[in-house]
Amino acid sequence: MAETDNIEAPGFVDDIRSYAAKAAVYVVPLRIGGGTRLKILDAMAMGKAVVSTSIGCEGLDVTPEENIIVADSAEEFARRTVELLRNPDLTERLGIAGRKLAEEKYDWNMIGVKMEEVYQACM
Repeated sequence: MAETDNIEAPGFVDDIRSYAAKAAVYVVPLRIGGGTRLKILDAMAMGKAVVSTSIGCEGLDVTPEENIIVADSAEEFARRTVELLRNPDLTERLGIAGRKLAEEKYDWNMIGVKMEEVYQACM
């Protein structure tokens, strides 16, 4: 594991929860898309403020500045991350809004209801 001051880069882990729980801000600097965005939903479900690129949160029903920070240049990404680290009120507000989004749109019960509607429509 690489570590510099308060930054850890553990590489692959089986369960992100212990790492995310210690994080003040959850960063998703993806520049190439593909796959699901479960890491963002996991972080939001844990009430963590998220900074992501637009590609990183692509396909999620997020609202920039309301429940996520979206920044695409390296400079803006760094600036917005530092802004959250220095502004605990904003960090908390984004974390609460992200948690609300995860509960209202991405909870397994909500997904199950939507899937059942699709199945019923197909029958």
